[in-house]
Amino acid sequence: MQAVSLDVLEAFPRVVGLPESDEEMGATMRSPDIMRIQCYALGPEGTNISQAAARWAERMGVSGKTEISLCETPETSLEQAQAVDEAGVIGLFGTCAVYFALNKLFFQNPATLPFFATEIMFLDEMQLAALPSRATSMNGSVPSAWRVASHPSPAPLVRSLECKVVLVNSNAQAADQCAQGIVELCITTESARKSRGLTKLHSFGSPPMVFFYGTAGPSIDVVRNAYANLKAVASSWRQEGSLV
Repeated sequence: MQAVSLDVLEAFPRVVGLPESDEEMGATMRSPDIMRIQCYALGPEGTNISQAAARWAERMGVSGKTEISLCETPETSLEQAQAVDEAGVIGLFGTCAVYFALNKLFFQNPATLPFFATEIMFLDEMQLAALPSRATSMNGSVPSAWRVASHPSPAPLVRSLECKVVLVNSNAQAADQCAQGIVELCITTESARKSRGLTKLHSFGSPPMVFFYGTAGPSIDVVRNAYANLKAVASSWRQEGSLV
């Protein structure tokens, strides 16, 4: 039987020397040592993850140097963030607490920090929607032959309906499928519904959700160096103050 060396095993990155509070995170992100924040988030336009990313950037005071790029899946966003390797630039990838494959993303990529930053946001109202013409023909009931497009995570919300669930990559993509007539119904967000001209049939509500923005590879060192420089400047100011 062939043996395999333990040297092949990966390990989680060290978190020593990284911001530990929101205040430290904001100060580090605003540091001139970080010139651009490249955030990859689930698309298309209208997803909760992309909206929470914009809200996080605004709360940190870095909207002006943050670019949000929309991706097909959270896994794709992770891959693109990992590839960021430019001086003064950090790559972030977005996920959320209810992403159905978050455990796989975490343990299959141990060299990343998936929960580097967090943002708590009320969900953009989750709802069941349809084209206006179909909404008019329903009379308050859903034909069993109809199909509903949904991301896998919120799909259980329509378990009481006798229609087929067609799985897609995001709430916004579900709205696209519905608007294009590929399916009759969709579970989507208010923003995606309005932009696609759909009619709301039922509101599931807007509970608070935790969104995560991770980082990986060279970006971790960019953040660590920026944070170290901030601490060094703060220490110097304290020393100068004590001599006055």
